[in-house]
Amino acid sequence: MNTLTERRAAILSLVVDEYIRTAEPVSSKFLADMSELSVSPATVRNEFALLEANGLLTHPHTSGGRIPTENGYRTYVEQLMFEEPIVEEERITVEHQLHQAAGSVDELLPLVSTILASWVGNVAIITRRSEKKRELLQVQLVDISGDTTLLVCVLDDGTVKKKFLTIYPYLNQSLLNQHANILNELLAGLTSLEIRRLIKSPTNLELLDLVSVIADLIVEENMSENTYLDGIEVALQQPEFSNQESMLEAMGYLSIYRLERLINSVMTDGLDLSTRIVIGRDDDESISSGWSIVASKYGLDAGRGVIAVVGPTRMAYGYVLPRVRYLAGLITQLNRDLGRKNVLDGLDD
Repeated sequence: MNTLTERRAAILSLVVDEYIRTAEPVSSKFLADMSELSVSPATVRNEFALLEANGLLTHPHTSGGRIPTENGYRTYVEQLMFEEPIVEEERITVEHQLHQAAGSVDELLPLVSTILASWVGNVAIITRRSEKKRELLQVQLVDISGDTTLLVCVLDDGTVKKKFLTIYPYLNQSLLNQHANILNELLAGLTSLEIRRLIKSPTNLELLDLVSVIADLIVEENMSENTYLDGIEVALQQPEFSNQESMLEAMGYLSIYRLERLINSVMTDGLDLSTRIVIGRDDDESISSGWSIVASKYGLDAGRGVIAVVGPTRMAYGYVLPRVRYLAGLITQLNRDLGRKNVLDGLDD
């Protein structure tokens, strides 16, 4: 932003940091008294007015101090924020707790959500997508009209998945039957993971586009969600929820069903990002105004998921972000270690 001079940036950063710390509007006198600025309260007020005109600050009371707007928080995160590093003592404590309890992923993830919630003082949520090993039983291709074909996939548990396609707009039913026979010979009895491996193999697969669609259909059916949530009680102690109305509204917003859908929306919107900070509705329409999310993806293939912190926009982003990112990496590593252990245990049996 070309209007954000060095002094204006310093004032915005100080307002954000102080408001995050105290939840109280920041006055011009307070900032002027800070030796690092070396300016008068009148100068600070002038800068306040310019920052407010640019939509970065606002004032909740006529004669009160200033607080950041959602756009002010975004500018702070994108341009001014310093991450607060994780100290060695924190790492040792967390890793000791997790290694003591990491007998399985189902034991690991609830503990991580508890650790993260207590670490950052906000709601922590972890979603895990697990893939069941359903096999493809049969493929059918049905001519619906001249340019539409119905793909039908029957799985070994009797589940039927359907999808309308325009891959073969000019093939009659006889030719579609021939293609279905080829696909059945190639794919029957395979799981979605095995089909995806087949796609990635160097072999020149006939009907590759259709094979990819079939793999995606089975994955869609096979994915189930496990969600672990902690920290609601701690989060609701923040000043934003000091009255009954705001607390009840927050409790509705923080339901596990709503948060699960929210996290998935944020992390599957087409952006190739492993970590995201989303601040308010302008960043993502699925988020209510006044709320923020810091989220990171973890894991690979079937063991992947998202770990996130959800809270008011008055969030210590520089503190929360490295801890979310660190725990995402730690979950990935522990998942990998558990997988190797399970393989070795299987060999010993």
